Formats: sequence, structure tokens, C-alpha cells
Amino acid sequence: MSNKQISYPEFLYGVVYYPEQWPESVWQEDLHKISTIGMNVVRMGEGAWSFWEPEEGRFDFSLFDRALGLCEKFNLKAILGTPTYAPPAWLTERYPEVLRTDFRGQPMRHGSRRHYNYTSPVYIEKCRQIVAQLAEHYKQHQAVIGWQIDNELNCHVNVSFAASDHEAFRLWCRERYKTLDSLNQAWGTVFWSQTYTDWTQIWLPRPTATYQNPSLLLDFFRFTSETTVQFAVMQSEILRSIAPHQFVTHNTFRGVENLDLAALTRRALNFISYDSYPGFLVEDQRLPPSFRDRSGSETLSRIRGISPKFMILEQQSGPGGQIGGVLTGLNDYLHVTPRPGQMRLWVWQSIAHGADGLVYFRWRSLPYGAESHWNGLIYHDQRNTRRLEEAARIGNEISRVSHLLLQSRCAATAAILYNYDNASHTKIEAHTGQHRCASTQAVYHALNQRHVTTDVVCCNGELTSEALSIYKIVFFPHAHILEEIELAVLEDYVRAGGTLIFGAWSAYRNKQHWCYGPFGSTFYEALVGVRVTDFTVVLAHETSSLKFANETVPAPVFNEILEPTAKDVTVLAEYTSSYYAGRPAVSSRPIGKGRAVHFGAFYTPENATALLDALALDDPLVSWVEVPAEIEAVQRQSAQEGFYVFLNYTGCEQKLHFKETVYDLLESRKLSGEHWIEPYGVRLVRK
Repeated sequence: MSNKQISYPEFLYGVVYYPEQWPESVWQEDLHKISTIGMNVVRMGEGAWSFWEPEEGRFDFSLFDRALGLCEKFNLKAILGTPTYAPPAWLTERYPEVLRTDFRGQPMRHGSRRHYNYTSPVYIEKCRQIVAQLAEHYKQHQAVIGWQIDNELNCHVNVSFAASDHEAFRLWCRERYKTLDSLNQAWGTVFWSQTYTDWTQIWLPRPTATYQNPSLLLDFFRFTSETTVQFAVMQSEILRSIAPHQFVTHNTFRGVENLDLAALTRRALNFISYDSYPGFLVEDQRLPPSFRDRSGSETLSRIRGISPKFMILEQQSGPGGQIGGVLTGLNDYLHVTPRPGQMRLWVWQSIAHGADGLVYFRWRSLPYGAESHWNGLIYHDQRNTRRLEEAARIGNEISRVSHLLLQSRCAATAAILYNYDNASHTKIEAHTGQHRCASTQAVYHALNQRHVTTDVVCCNGELTSEALSIYKIVFFPHAHILEEIELAVLEDYVRAGGTLIFGAWSAYRNKQHWCYGPFGSTFYEALVGVRVTDFTVVLAHETSSLKFANETVPAPVFNEILEPTAKDVTVLAEYTSSYYAGRPAVSSRPIGKGRAVHFGAFYTPENATALLDALALDDPLVSWVEVPAEIEAVQRQSAQEGFYVFLNYTGCEQKLHFKETVYDLLESRKLSGEHWIEPYGVRLVRK
């Protein structure tokens, strides 16, 4: 696991505050109120380029100097954002080459945000100037503790096809492949007469008559991520060279595509941060009703896999929404309002999974702009809301246990692996790829309901068997692109005693996105002890199922028919339908002290749960407490002690039965026997 993590002497608890959006007459009252409800930090500045630099080359810091002076007065620290996600009108009008261009060649104009491209030399230079000016001006400011680079990189639009992007892609390809012969070989350009004979013929994907070259698309996604990372690295290097004592982070978001977050963090950041909006999940009809906002824990675990300790730079504090999409084809939306206690639940969800800092979005609800439906802790008419009282309660709770939070880390005993190439493959091969996210979430769902604390870990070239050794069980649900060198670390983990579980269509392609020939994937078959003799897509109107010893469960989307090739393979489940009824679907093979499992279908919560039963993975809490499946349990551990965070995502009371005496850290009292967690309630319990 990465050693990138936030390291600050106190838990950072605060709110987003944009002084440029409010009359200066209200600043003092606002910032004083923020400081009185247990908050110690504000985030500001990332949308204020037109204030920092109102005219080209003329910089003005006076507005923020006054605001930061008030922050000092009220003992509030500040995280400043570099304002590069929303360039001012003078810049985009004077230098139109900085504009992002869509797939059809249409420039994206001023009037929203994220309308720039990462490769424009002019834009890069303008960003260098504004970042350097900010860093130099605020490097000694007592209130400023860190920087947020840009804002939600690749949100809304994550690709660009401007002239500078095409040029940068050609250069990237030349550096990667050296010769056109190597590029043609890697991309398989003999198919459909795509062979290139001059570097000027190399373009980013452009509109074509039919399907595009998958190998080119995989490199396109790699290139898109690399240009984004380089854009962040450019800013990070400036900030670190001028103000090395101030941390550098970036706030990413759920479902970010075309960006390798692990690479971004490794190369540009002290730690990654996250913007947590469970309201999107509450309304997601694709998720099981009992696992909607709770499924956000999977993303938080993914963030934790990149930075074991991180920040939440935007935590949902009210109903969110955006308007103004009428001409752009975007659907306006408005979240439901968090129910009493639900905002507190979501905060503790973030903290339980590793957040050592949390900032609400936002303090005041803005009365104008595309996010005027994005409500903060205070409504438009200035009423103090119940959520403000809830935030004060949370601040009090955090202050009482902050030392435990800062000294402890999540103690996961299971892991789910992923990597950027396989995530990109899900977009290239979208027919089954569109189901990959749900398949991975199903694994997390099953582990989470069994109260197994689970990390989600990027499986890149830096992953070691030693890092994996802390886990009893490791899933790699989507290892479609897999090469022999990558398997060595995983095999070492198994031989040392771990349980490693793959998913359907593992080791099917190499890094060039070529399908393996008859002997290409023997390295994988040698480990799991089975080969795939046939496979088929399961049509939407069809029902496919597989049977473990005592349970029949769904086997949707894609089925592999397996054949053991090693004598020590055990068939854990067989198919019950279609022409392959009775044929192996799930296998297990002992390797050293551990075992390697191949699961031949896409995961669902039902079949993943049945698999855990077959592998005898029990609830790790059952010896000292009975916890219903409706409650999430997250284990935290420090050098001195451990504790658990219990989270109730339901609107009903849930019962815990303690078989031994424990201590409730928030209520400061001993517990034994039966106790209840209120709707949307939280308990921190030390054994």
C-alpha cells in the first residue's frame, strides 16, 4: 500500500468558504461562526482566477489577504486551490487555442468550467504564472497550510481533441514506440489496412465510419491520463519549490475516468483527497436499495488504497443540484435532502474509512449560478439549519476522539485489486465492460455485509507480496489484461498462505490489448489449474445460474465453462442451466500454504456471498458481538489499541448484542448485552 498520506498535528474539520462570492460585510460573522462550531479549517480560492488576475499580467491578492486575515483572527487554517479549472474570459478570448475541443472538433467556450485542454503551451504557461504568483505570495502566510491543485480533474469532460492534443499524442507515441514499425505492430494495423507510414498520420481517435482500433484506444486512455498527471505535476513542482512546508493535494470524485489516480498521487501529491456526495448514490436505481449510500464505502476504500490517510475536501452537507443544462443536453438534477442524522452518518463513514480531515461543501447556499441548488449548511435565506447543528455535534465528537483517529488506521483483512489498464478496457469493450463496476461492487458488498474491512488497492508495478501479506483474502475481479510478470507477486502471496480469487475473462489479453494465442495464457492456467474450454454472453432475457453445495445463485452477463488441468483442483460450483449445465463454474486449487480460485461468471451480491460461504470466510466479529448485515463495521487499529466504527444506513433501529463488555467512545460508557443504534446512527466501540 502507498505511504502517501495526510500528516497534520490535528484533525482538520471545516467548510468551503468563497469570500469572493459574498459581501465583505458578512465575512467576519461567517468566519467567527465557523470557528465556534468546532471547525478549524476553510477551503477557498480554486474558482477565483478572475480575482487573482483580473487582467493579463496584473495580479491582485487584496481580497483574499483580507479574508485570510480574518481566518487568522479566528484561528482558522486555510487550504487554497489553484484556480486552473476555470480560466477567466480574458484568457480564453485572447488565446482560443487553450480551449478544449470535443470529439467532433467543436471548441468548448467560456461560460462554464473545465473548458481548457492540458496540452496547450499557452495555457500551461499561464497556469505556471498564476500558480507561482500564488505560491510566492502565500508561502509565509500563517493561515495557509496547503494547496489543492485544480478542482476535480477530468470531471464533466475527461478527453480533448484540440490541435495541441493531437501534437502531444504524436510525441507521446514516438517516445513510447520509437519507430512506426513498432507502433504498427503494437496496434495491429494490418487489420483494415490501417498501417501508418508517416508520423503525421498519427492522430487521436477521430470520427470514423465504424468501430475503432482497440489498441489505439487503450493508448489513447493512457495518454489522456498521462497529460492530466503531467498538468498536476507541473503545478506541484512549482508549489513544492516555493513553499515546501505546505502540503499539496487534489480533490478527486466518484467514478473518475481517464485518470490513473495512483500515478497522480505518486508523482504529484502528498496525499489524495476526495469529494464525497452520497446523495448521488441514494438516488442510483442500479444499486440494491439496502446498499446505496453504503456503497460509497467502496470508493472511500479505493481512495484509502492510494492514501491510507486522506482528506475529504467536499463532504455533502445538504441537497445538491445543478441547473442550466437546457442548451447543452445535460439533465438538471436535485438531490433529496439528508434526513436527520444522515449527514452525520456520511461524515463518520468518511472518517471511518481513513479521512483525517473533512471539509463540508459548502457554508452558505449560493443564490446564483449553475449550483444555486447546491445547498450548504445555511439556506439561501440565512436560516441556521438543523444540519448546522448536526455539524456542531460532529465537531464536538471529533474533538473528543481526534487523538484516536489520528493515531489509528483501517485494519483491513481483505483486498480488492484493480488497475488503470483494466479500467480502460471496460470502456473499450463496453458490452460486458458496462457490468464490471457492478461486479466489483458486488464483491465489496458481500465482504462488507460480512463485516470484513476491505481495502481496494491499485495493482501496479509497485505492488509487492509483502504488502499483500496483511490480507487473508484478495480478489482481482477484472484481470482481463494480465501478463506473466504481474502474476509473480500474486503467486508469492498465495504460496505464503493467502487466498487469491480471480474473475471471469482473466488473463485474456496482453498490454497491447491483443488476445492471447493457444499458449499465451498458460502462465495463468498453471496457477489456477483450469482452462476455459468455452464461454458465452448471457442475454438480458435469459437466466443463468450456478450451484454451490447447498445454494443456487445467479450467474449473469458472461459464463466460462471450465476444465480442470491439475489433479488437485476442487470444483466449488457448477452451472445449472443451458447446454453447459453440470460443467465447472468455480474452481479452487491449493498452492503452497494458500489457494487460487477462478470464478467463471460476473459477480453479484448473491453469488459472491455464496463463494465466501464455500471458502469458509466467517464474520470476524462473531466471537464478541452479533452485528446484523444491515450495519457496516470498520475496524481501526493503532499501535496501542483498536476500535470499531458501526454505521447504520437504514431508517430503522438496529440491534447489537455484545457478548463481552466494551466501551462506547462517543457516549463515554461501558456496554454489554443488547444495545441499539438509532436510524442513521453511529457507534465507536473499543473492545
